[in-house]
Amino acid sequence: MSGISSGVGLATGLNINEIVDAIIGVQKNALVKLSSRAQAFEATEGGIKTLEANLLTLKTATQKLNLKSTFETLKATSSDTQQFSVAANSTATAATYQLQGLQTATNHQVISDGFPDTDTTPIGTATTITISNGGELNQPRLLEELNNGAGVQRGSIRITDRDGQTEIVDLSKTLTIDDVVNQINQSATSVVASIQNDHLVISDTSSGSGTLKISEVSGGKTAADLGILKSVVGPSFDGDSVYRITEEFKLSQINDGNGITTVSGLDDFQILASDGSTFDVNLDTAQSVGDVVDLINNHASNGGNVTAAVSNNGQLTLTDNTGGAGSFTVSALNGSLAARELDIETTGTGGVITGTLSGGLNSVLLRNLNGGVQSGGPVLNAGSVYIEDGAGGNATIDFSSAKTLDEVIDLINGNGSIQIEASLNQAGTGISIKDTSAASGTSIEIQDVSGNLASTLKIDTLLADNKHTVDSGSLDLRYVNQNTSLETYGKNGTEIPSGSIRIIDRDGTSFVVDLSDTETTKTIGDVLTKINDAAGTAGAQINARLNDTGDGFIVESTGGSSFDVKIEEVSGGSVAASLGILGSGTTGVTSRQTTEISIEATDTLADIAEKFNASGVASATIIDDGTAFNSSRLSITSSRSGAGGELILESDYDFGFSTSVEAKDALIRIGSNPQTSFLLTSSTNSFDDAITGLEIDLLSVGDAPSTINVARDTSGIKTTIKSFVNSYNSFVDATDSLTGFDPETNQRGVLNGNSLIFNITSRLEGLLTKKLSVSNNSIKSLSELGIVFNSSGKLQLKESTLDQKLADDPTAITEFFQQEDHGFAVVMDEVITSMTDPFTGTLKAQTDSLQASALSLNTRVAELNEILEARRQRLIEQFTLQETIVNQLNSQQTALNRLNASSDK
Repeated sequence: MSGISSGVGLATGLNINEIVDAIIGVQKNALVKLSSRAQAFEATEGGIKTLEANLLTLKTATQKLNLKSTFETLKATSSDTQQFSVAANSTATAATYQLQGLQTATNHQVISDGFPDTDTTPIGTATTITISNGGELNQPRLLEELNNGAGVQRGSIRITDRDGQTEIVDLSKTLTIDDVVNQINQSATSVVASIQNDHLVISDTSSGSGTLKISEVSGGKTAADLGILKSVVGPSFDGDSVYRITEEFKLSQINDGNGITTVSGLDDFQILASDGSTFDVNLDTAQSVGDVVDLINNHASNGGNVTAAVSNNGQLTLTDNTGGAGSFTVSALNGSLAARELDIETTGTGGVITGTLSGGLNSVLLRNLNGGVQSGGPVLNAGSVYIEDGAGGNATIDFSSAKTLDEVIDLINGNGSIQIEASLNQAGTGISIKDTSAASGTSIEIQDVSGNLASTLKIDTLLADNKHTVDSGSLDLRYVNQNTSLETYGKNGTEIPSGSIRIIDRDGTSFVVDLSDTETTKTIGDVLTKINDAAGTAGAQINARLNDTGDGFIVESTGGSSFDVKIEEVSGGSVAASLGILGSGTTGVTSRQTTEISIEATDTLADIAEKFNASGVASATIIDDGTAFNSSRLSITSSRSGAGGELILESDYDFGFSTSVEAKDALIRIGSNPQTSFLLTSSTNSFDDAITGLEIDLLSVGDAPSTINVARDTSGIKTTIKSFVNSYNSFVDATDSLTGFDPETNQRGVLNGNSLIFNITSRLEGLLTKKLSVSNNSIKSLSELGIVFNSSGKLQLKESTLDQKLADDPTAITEFFQQEDHGFAVVMDEVITSMTDPFTGTLKAQTDSLQASALSLNTRVAELNEILEARRQRLIEQFTLQETIVNQLNSQQTALNRLNASSDK
């Protein structure tokens, strides 16, 4: 038998593994020492990395002290937090403001007449409800537009009627000329204010015979700015003119805010003088009324033949200076609408052409009705109209001088031959003619005699017997124009997104219109231009223009017959849908700001409410007013807040809609004195950047101004300084742990006795206590800011000291930390960087050396382990061979013994 079992030799009985392990173990003692040294190097490296991590945290806190934003950040506070919530952004500047909330924004609400029930009784009549937010014919001017843009001083006026009754009327919160009229008319006196063209009219309805007087209050000049600082013995007086167009007006402000439509790159109109000379005018560069005047007067081919000017009553006048025998005429060129929109496309009388540019204080120009001036559309000719009342009274009224709707109404109401009263209709979008003769069995007759004014106003009619009122319905005032911004054109005043649309004409020609460039696509005019340019390039029979109802635009067919005009989105966009032109139509697709709700005769009040809720522009609920009969009412609320969200509801069926909550913009006053302050409005209660850098939210109306203080955010500075102190103290905790010694366990920190720790802490402590060479005279060291060492070697902050320094000299604090080359944060950052730089830092050199040493030892240990393992295998093999030999010898001895025993026998 040979070999070993379980490491024990069978021949010798020796445990070979134990013997070999003992021999190798003695030789491994040196390896244990080497491995322990390597582990010590690795532990030291780990300690240094822990130290480095704490230094990097301290570096981050130091760098925050070197950021301008840390010390320049401003904080806005409101003395009346119930009235305003304010916040400052990076563009704010330190200042103090006085703000007062005068009015919060509201959503318009209307309520209908009562109905028998909610969901049982049908309405019984099919109709359409039209919802719009524009097109009202009363267009009151903002007070800031009056007096050549100088505006009106907000204040109070004193009214004395002819009965001697006196009242002070507060006009400090008025925005428009209509607000002024309403405030005056709500006074307890007998004085009534009205608007006529460019001025106010003050009338006394009392029977008194005293003096009618309006005077100032407390040295103000509100009455003078309104043109009504007067005293008369009579029952009324006309105020001074307070509104007229001047050369400074932008073209976008004239023509009821519709501007003028030019033809880019081409001449817009030709002026023919009476001597036969002509010159063509290009308005491409014109931005203001004055620019138009200059382009005419300074034209190279004019030579003084024609003089353009803005008259004292705000009209554009062209005067023929040639004295020729021919006609003095202005005619359009290249399809431009500019001359007609300037009201000068005509033949002059007496060598003068006069253009009316504005509807006055609160009216509209007749030329902007029925969708406004359109290329190829009908031209308004305000000639003569025959009107007969129910009692047979009649008159033929000459309207040829009328330019505004108010002038038409005044000419009708001022005619003594007929008992007819003209006014705006209930919706404010059309005109109402009412027979006041109260005749029975007769009717009103209105017919154009010359021109087309009656048909334009939709009042040319011969009513059936016993019909005494004519309502034109909407006169389709143009209020969406070339200059209408895409920022508010979307539903409920939202912005149109950027992107592209695809248009297919009736012959199937398809082209893409890129509307993604927000710099070149800002207005409806830009959209129309891009559509028409793309159609021209593609050879498509498509034309885009403003629509005929004044509330949008149309993409229409100019030819072809095989298909409908179709407009699609491109790449999953939403531009076409937002513009309201997604879809198809036989002759074109129309975008309108107006929403139409179709009502069936079988619809109940609940059905109508559901349709309103589906419209997206208004929400509807049904309320019960508690009355015995017809208690169910439809309450409708605009989805858009502010004055721009006013709901104009029109229908052939009389729902009896009346306003329950007015649509109002939020209104704040900036300044504490109404006479020197100014008002700001917002469709919401937010006034972001009304004051640069401030985000202001109006929370409630205030009885007095709130002081808004914008000052350095010392709390932010304190927080950053505290963060630095905490970071340094964390570094101290880390060094204490790394260098500590526990006598109970006799354990030392991994960096105990390491000179590196001493060098780093010494440098930092020296800088923390050093007086720096900063230029300011008040702060040279951290201790002067209340940052000192405590008994445990940590920093502590005396907040009262820092607070006082922040209050006394915040600039000195900034200089202490941030002054170039010498500021504490600058120097501290440099010191920490010299220690932690990943390439050249002190800690990097240490960790590299430790890593190299540990690697060298671990490599040697691995090599020696391989040698010892080889040696162990050799010893086992040697012992195994020895065991085999001994076994063989034992076998031989046994054999000899047997032989000897045999021979003895």
